[in-house]
Amino acid sequence: MVLAGIVDRLIPLQAWLFPSRVLLELDDHFVTLLALDHQGSIPTVKWLERVPLPAGTCEQGIPVRIEALADFIGDLLVERGFATARVAAVLPTLSSEWHLVQWPGADWPEDPRRLLIERGRQAGFRLPIQSADLRVIHLEPDDGAIAPSSLVIAVRKALLLGWIETFATAGLSLDGLEAGQVCVLRALEPLLNETPDGQVVAVFELSKDSSHLLLLQRGIPVYERRLAGSLAGIGVLADELRRSIDFWRQQERGVTSVQLVLHGSQAALPEEVVEPLRQRLPAWQLVVADPITLGWLQGPAEPLQAQVGSIPANVELLRLLGLALVETYR
Repeated sequence: MVLAGIVDRLIPLQAWLFPSRVLLELDDHFVTLLALDHQGSIPTVKWLERVPLPAGTCEQGIPVRIEALADFIGDLLVERGFATARVAAVLPTLSSEWHLVQWPGADWPEDPRRLLIERGRQAGFRLPIQSADLRVIHLEPDDGAIAPSSLVIAVRKALLLGWIETFATAGLSLDGLEAGQVCVLRALEPLLNETPDGQVVAVFELSKDSSHLLLLQRGIPVYERRLAGSLAGIGVLADELRRSIDFWRQQERGVTSVQLVLHGSQAALPEEVVEPLRQRLPAWQLVVADPITLGWLQGPAEPLQAQVGSIPANVELLRLLGLALVETYR
């Protein structure tokens, strides 16, 4: 039919004029893929899947077998119907560092890299600043502040270049790469906007074999640490959380309350994780950061079916949600 022929020709034209967008969260062992429909006021999940990567293609966040990794990701998007999609990606968690930096003088420096190099280890970064890509976010000074401060995010240049080459080899249009910490902060903006004065927000990511604590005060990262432990030691983790918060409250006398924000794979287990923490830390306000339950994302119209991998829990979507919000914050 003539009409069918016209429609067939319109499909690639429509894809060129209105390309879809796929968000990826990268890891040494998996890639998580999310596609959203932005037709309504709240983005709707269209596709979500976590797929194992071929063994040995990525190590410590760095692509080490670029052609094999590029072929795998490119073929995966083709198989799922996103061959012409633009992509953006969250970098592996351990690939970047961030620190709150106070600068000398009365204004922000013109060359922050030089100052951080001069400070050396005193700057607090594990990776060498000379070989890092920096993003410097200036912070509005508090009342009475005597020195300007910035949030500095550092990522190894070799890692950035490796992923850029991977997506180029796959023939994909890359919109950008983002640090996971920044994505979490951006996704939590609705909660942080409602935080009362004097409240510290403890963002606690609990995975199967590890956990990570980030403290935010007035929406600014002020303290973080990795906690050893697992689901079997939830009581130990609760004690570690309490000690960490107590330590910070001793440094900041103005802290009057605590909000505990849970995310990560184990935060999807209410009886094993959420309720024990609520019982052991009754004075804290506890929030499970499920973007769909909280109304930040709309769930899929029909149940999702993973073709090869698995479907991540909603509480594992903060980084991808923060990546999706990049356009909003530009």
